[in-house]
Amino acid sequence: MRKWKQLDFNVIKDSFDQLPTAVCFFDPLGQIVLCNRQMYRLSQHLFQSDMQYLGEVEAALASPPDGVKKLSDMEHTYRFQDKTVWQFERTMVTDQSGETYIQLTAAEVTELHRVLVQLADDNRKLDEDAKELHELSKNVEAVAKEKERLDAKSAMHDSLAACITVTKQYLDGELTGIHADSVLQEWEKSIAFREMTLLSAKEKLFHDAERSGVTVQMKGEEPKGNAADLMYVAMQVCLNNAIQYAQATELSINVWENAGSYTVMISNDGKSPEKVIIEGGGLTNLRHRIETAGGTMIVQSLPEFSLVIDIPKK
Repeated sequence: MRKWKQLDFNVIKDSFDQLPTAVCFFDPLGQIVLCNRQMYRLSQHLFQSDMQYLGEVEAALASPPDGVKKLSDMEHTYRFQDKTVWQFERTMVTDQSGETYIQLTAAEVTELHRVLVQLADDNRKLDEDAKELHELSKNVEAVAKEKERLDAKSAMHDSLAACITVTKQYLDGELTGIHADSVLQEWEKSIAFREMTLLSAKEKLFHDAERSGVTVQMKGEEPKGNAADLMYVAMQVCLNNAIQYAQATELSINVWENAGSYTVMISNDGKSPEKVIIEGGGLTNLRHRIETAGGTMIVQSLPEFSLVIDIPKK
């Protein structure tokens, strides 16, 4: 019977030693009771000898020797000389007879730590890419605005060149059947076009509204910065459509300031749409500009038309 018990103990001890996790048990005073090979192997790294009591292990973990590094990105985790990473944990356990022991375990987390380090590095690179993308978006917006200005200047130059050519031909008698009034009208158109290209989005909106006999009613504070420009561009599109399709005489705008954005609702007093509005032309271009800026746009057709845009402050 004693032989069988000894055999059972040896089998259990051998299985205990084969565990991939390092395990050691101490009595309430910190004296070692049972320890497997994996924990003995780690103790060689910690103090070049087999562990005897809990206190020396805790002291070694609190102030690791050369070659053992405590990692800051995982709790109770250390990198050993062989490049493996182990995470220690201390718990209290009780056996069937009610005896209490201190259990110290160490699980190898080398691969987990590698993945966490890689994830942190990837997140850092993503943050850098996001910053670069943000700067790039600023540059793209600046380039787009500059292109608009250059296109306007080019068109203005062509218009003036055409007027000069016509005037020269008229004065040289090369144009027959053309009266001086016609030449003057071309100059008036060119000058008016030049003035329009120099107007801001806000100035152009109120200029067009006044010429069309449409009153603009705005409630709320005007957005600041580029958000204001986008709002007036949206109002311009709504004004054009209100005049063309709804025969409106008033454009109503409500502005709400939120924590990180402005919400703008635009409507008119014209006739309601007969069916759902299909975006195209002005509305399609407007949506592209709003969404490129990080905002949103909702078009309501029925029962009455309204356009709601949300524009980020930054």
